[in-house]
Amino acid sequence: MSASRKTLVVTNDFPPRIGGIQSYLRDFIATQDPESIVVFASTQNAEEAHAYDKTLDYEVIRWPRSVMLPTPTTAHAMAEIIREREIDNVWFGAAAPLALMAGTAKQAGASKVIASTHGHEVGWSMLPGSRQSLRKIGIEVDVLTYISQYTLRRFKSAFGSHPTFEHLPSGVDVKRFTPATPEEKSATRKKLGFTDTTPVIACISRLVPRKGQDSLIKAMPQVIAARPDAQLLIVGSGRYESTLRRLATDVSQNVKFLGRLEYQDMINTLAAADIFAMPARTRGGGLDVEGLGIVYLEAQACGVPVIAGTSGGAPETVTPATGLVVEGSDVDKLSELLIELLDDPIRRAAMGAAGRAHVEAEWSWEIMGERLTNILQSEPR
Repeated sequence: MSASRKTLVVTNDFPPRIGGIQSYLRDFIATQDPESIVVFASTQNAEEAHAYDKTLDYEVIRWPRSVMLPTPTTAHAMAEIIREREIDNVWFGAAAPLALMAGTAKQAGASKVIASTHGHEVGWSMLPGSRQSLRKIGIEVDVLTYISQYTLRRFKSAFGSHPTFEHLPSGVDVKRFTPATPEEKSATRKKLGFTDTTPVIACISRLVPRKGQDSLIKAMPQVIAARPDAQLLIVGSGRYESTLRRLATDVSQNVKFLGRLEYQDMINTLAAADIFAMPARTRGGGLDVEGLGIVYLEAQACGVPVIAGTSGGAPETVTPATGLVVEGSDVDKLSELLIELLDDPIRRAAMGAAGRAHVEAEWSWEIMGERLTNILQSEPR
């Protein structure tokens, strides 16, 4: 068996800094042979970065600044690593803008360049100057990964026809996100002050307008009219929190703001819900869009039926058997769907079981890790 191709991951988005792309790269790298990975990352806090890097079983080389830009100085440093570590692949963790250094990576000896997109490239594709940058990236990279069919449709023409496009969304840890036992669900609900029969709707996300927490709050008066004891749990933090709290003034007995929870507490809360709802909607003329929405999949892995928004790739996370899709600004329809599901425990149970099977079959980290291995270890075309 031939030796593994060695990959240099070049990124501004890497732990201990917190964020979606950071988690994406951390979890994908964990699926690979650590001997085959080297990371070249920027440094936001040197002390924290040093402590974090010591916990890893692969090499991390830190750029000594908080932001890495595709400048000649950065490109030279990357090229030195490629030559010294005998790198075969360069994987830009976020295509824009660092993959503008793809040509330098090839000149330094990398035989394959991969760049990953995450959704913000949709906005880039709508602006003439940024679109030119995407075209340059598309000409120079070999493989471009995307997280949803929606994002691919929106920006594929900007990157052009040269790269191979590969679907590489985040996976779900199906060993950690699991359906709660009746005892576990009861214990979590007791901590929250609820009974086993309290109708519970959960929304777990950053508190920003796109996610649709405001629509859920606006839907609650109709939900409460049908189910007076219904509870909406809003989990997360963000700039929209004060607005949401004001909006919830008249339904404050039925809306709970839990803030950011510890990871396991978040999973327990999710698994104890009757419905997970995040009616995401596209804003900003198409610039502010839901690229995918991994939390919809995490909810399904926990056996919880889902109500997703129509924004971007969100509808791709559910099937007709596992979830429902609603326009995020349609409060009346959202209320109707919430009430329908709360009133039908048999349907909820069937959707939950189907959701678990859906994620295990198509979205586990094992499946996504194999997909990445095929991308990294295949010979250049």
